[in-house]
Amino acid sequence: MDNKNLTPQESLALISAMIQQSKHRVAFADIRVSIMWATLTVITATLVTILLITMGDPAYNYGWFAIPAIGIPLNIFMQRHKEKSSVRTYIDAISATIWKAVGYIGLAITAICIIFNICGHQQAWLAMFYYAFIVVGFGTVATGALIKEKSYLCGGTISILAGFAIIAAQLSGFPLLITWVMPVYTACFLLMFIVPAIIIHHKLKNSAE
Repeated sequence: MDNKNLTPQESLALISAMIQQSKHRVAFADIRVSIMWATLTVITATLVTILLITMGDPAYNYGWFAIPAIGIPLNIFMQRHKEKSSVRTYIDAISATIWKAVGYIGLAITAICIIFNICGHQQAWLAMFYYAFIVVGFGTVATGALIKEKSYLCGGTISILAGFAIIAAQLSGFPLLITWVMPVYTACFLLMFIVPAIIIHHKLKNSAE
């Protein structure tokens, strides 16, 4: 490539191309991965919550470890079978950094919960629940802002607001019943991951026709 300064029009065209390429990757290459993580998270959360309510044993909180234990190997397996792009854009690199940060925060909160659990404070595991709403929600909002996709922005914002609403409900003494908490949890993950990927897929499919 020639070493020259890009004009404003060329710069905008380059950024637009990177955004479009990133959207294409999200819609076609990563949609199955997104669905896998969202489905695994919802199923694990539902099972752990049901076991805690019916059995009353806080040890079932360790069931949350099923998410990384199952998800990471599945993610690696699916990555091997999806089409590899020859070029990773700068936007892809930023997106990867955002989600790495979300993952590291999740690991740190998990460690905090384990420490509190060992000290006899089993309720500390609720921090993981709020993490899923708020921190993951912020990651989704950042992704939406990065690739200029409103469905990610909306899904992430709804999840963040839902997380704070549930915190407010708990602080106010309102019971966190599975009959209403889990449907909210499930809806947020659908709005954050599955719905945006499907919307982008249809947008790119229509633009290609």
